[in-house]
Amino acid sequence: MFDVTTQGAPAGIRGKVGRLLQRLIPDADQRAYARARVKDRRARAASGDFAQVEAATRRLLSRGGRSPHVVVVGPQEPSLGTWVPGVRNLYYEAYATLGETAGEESVSAFFAAHGESSAKWQARLVDYLRDSQATHLLAHVEGDPGNPETWTWDTFWQEVSRHWDGVFLGGMFDSSYRFTEAKAQIMARMSPNFVLVDICIPMDGALVRGRREVGPVNMPMSQASLSLLDERLSGVIPIYDLSFFGVLYDYRVELLDRLRVEGLNVAVNPHRSDAATDGTATRANQPSWLDYMAGIAASRTTVNFSQSNAGPFEQLKTRVMEVGLAGAYLLTDDHDRTNRYWSSTDFAEFTSPTDLVAVAQSVLSDEPARSAAAARFGERARVLARDQFWGTIETTLQARGLPSLGIEPFTG
Repeated sequence: MFDVTTQGAPAGIRGKVGRLLQRLIPDADQRAYARARVKDRRARAASGDFAQVEAATRRLLSRGGRSPHVVVVGPQEPSLGTWVPGVRNLYYEAYATLGETAGEESVSAFFAAHGESSAKWQARLVDYLRDSQATHLLAHVEGDPGNPETWTWDTFWQEVSRHWDGVFLGGMFDSSYRFTEAKAQIMARMSPNFVLVDICIPMDGALVRGRREVGPVNMPMSQASLSLLDERLSGVIPIYDLSFFGVLYDYRVELLDRLRVEGLNVAVNPHRSDAATDGTATRANQPSWLDYMAGIAASRTTVNFSQSNAGPFEQLKTRVMEVGLAGAYLLTDDHDRTNRYWSSTDFAEFTSPTDLVAVAQSVLSDEPARSAAAARFGERARVLARDQFWGTIETTLQARGLPSLGIEPFTG
């Protein structure tokens, strides 16, 4: 099955026919993808490999009245060193912040072993849900744990949703990719107990008409990670007037080049020791998250480009909150993301490279005002890092009449 999420648009006759069909039937590609997934699930069932998953689900009895308990599936096994504070692992941070908020007994973690087959880790996960008396499951559903190139979550949820009364919180980083959204749509249509949690874009009504989802939502940050951050940033002072941090997609390179033509000097990924100049290079050999944050802290203002290479879709970038936590002033091109959670008086928006020059010069011309606004933005970022992720999920659970996490909903 062709997947534009990872492969781009096909060339030749196939591509022309596909684009014509897409104009006539806008969701034709996602329908075809869903049909292909049905065939994949039937093939797995026929092979017998997943019989152990089906057998495990028969032991997964629903029992009302149990205390809230969330199982968080780690995207990688702990031996790789990413299940620790201070490394920007959203699922570790979600696990840790819920423990801080609701108590350690309210959350536990599950990991697929290195090289473990999908059928085996799924059967183990079903047993773990039963043994922990879980009421909720949080997992990254863009790919399988430990093997992001495969996707068998639909097989898992098709079996589990028949027997379990809990809620599957499906985490995604970017549903603006059509086939990423299609995966969530497949799972949402299997059961109303699936809730999408997207950190970048709004998804209400996108999977099932009229159904509320979670997103965009800021990345949670544990107290342990914030303490490591405060220690790393101690003594760092701003030395750059304007900076940009992130992957250098082609459109971003063009924008940065236009800024230079306009006479604006932008420090690009100044935390790196190499001269990465394109998307591939900026993804490789990345410095630690704490060093990245120190680079932001060394900037008076930082530019946020809200789009990815998925297309012209505004996203709520994690970088927005990171700018606040690092104490810099945000300049962003989004007009309906950042202002959902921060006061528009504490950051600045721009619409074009020419506009950005004027906006940046205005902000930098009044240091007391810039510094005060950045401080307020940073204070708000700390509140969001602590409360918004799980509190927003609780708000959606209550709105949909699904089992509660037993915490306060996020209202502000």
